[in-house]
Amino acid sequence: MLLVMILWVNGFIPWGSNKSLASMDAHIQYIDLFAYLKYVLAGKNSFSYTFSNMLGDGAFAIFSYYLSSPINLLVLFFNKENLRAFFDIAVVIKLSLAAFTCSWFFVETFRERINNRLKYAMTVVLSVSYALCQYNIAQSSNIMWLDGVYMLPLFLLFIHKVVTGESKGWKLAVAVGYMIIANWYSAGINCIFSGV
Repeated sequence: MLLVMILWVNGFIPWGSNKSLASMDAHIQYIDLFAYLKYVLAGKNSFSYTFSNMLGDGAFAIFSYYLSSPINLLVLFFNKENLRAFFDIAVVIKLSLAAFTCSWFFVETFRERINNRLKYAMTVVLSVSYALCQYNIAQSSNIMWLDGVYMLPLFLLFIHKVVTGESKGWKLAVAVGYMIIANWYSAGINCIFSGV
C-alpha cells in the first residue's frame, strides 16, 4: 500500500501522467524486451529463432537472463502502449513480495521473541525497510534483480529450518529451483550469500 501511495502521490503511471519507474536500463532495454515477450506469448514471435535478435538468432539466452520471472507473465494483460504501467506494477509486486517474505522470515525465525504488538509492528517496519532499501529502489530499473531480493529471505528461512531440524530441505530445494527459473544469475548470488 505504501508503494502504491508513493506512486499515486507522485503522479506515476497509471495515475494520469507519463512518469514511470522505467528509467535508465528499463527505459532503453526492458520495455522492448517486455514487448518481445508479449509477442512470444501471443504466438507472434519465437524464442527458438527470431529476427528481433540482430540479423536472426535464438533468443533463449535473452529469455533465461532477462524475462523468465513468472511475474513477467502479467505482461499478457497489458497492450504495448501500456508496458510502462506493467513495469511499475511489476516493481510494486516484487518489492511487496520482498516485504512479505522478509516479514515471514522474521516471524518464523524469531517466533518466541515476537510476543507482543510492538514487536510485531517492528517486524513490519523492518520488513518494509528491507523492501524499500536503497539497493532495491536503485535496482528497480533492472527489475530482474528484484527476484533475488524477494527470494533471499525464503532461502534464509528454509536454511534456518534445515539447520534447526524443523524441515528436511525440500522447501529450500523448491525455493532454489524457482529462483533458478526466475533468474539464474540472482539465484547464484543468493546461493553464495546463503552459503556464507
